[in-house]
Amino acid sequence: MTGRLKILFKVVSRRVQAGEDRDAVFADYNLLTDAEKAEIIAALDAAGTEESNA
Repeated sequence: MTGRLKILFKVVSRRVQAGEDRDAVFADYNLLTDAEKAEIIAALDAAGTEESNA
């Protein structure tokens, strides 16, 4: 994951934790490619799994 995507991962993660819908958050980032969105979504899913195991 590039530095740009790592930053976006953190931003999206915080917005989703604040109660926003994940799809609505991604709608704000028109320049993301489908592959980039998929990479961030995979990281979000992995992070959610790790948090629930803690």
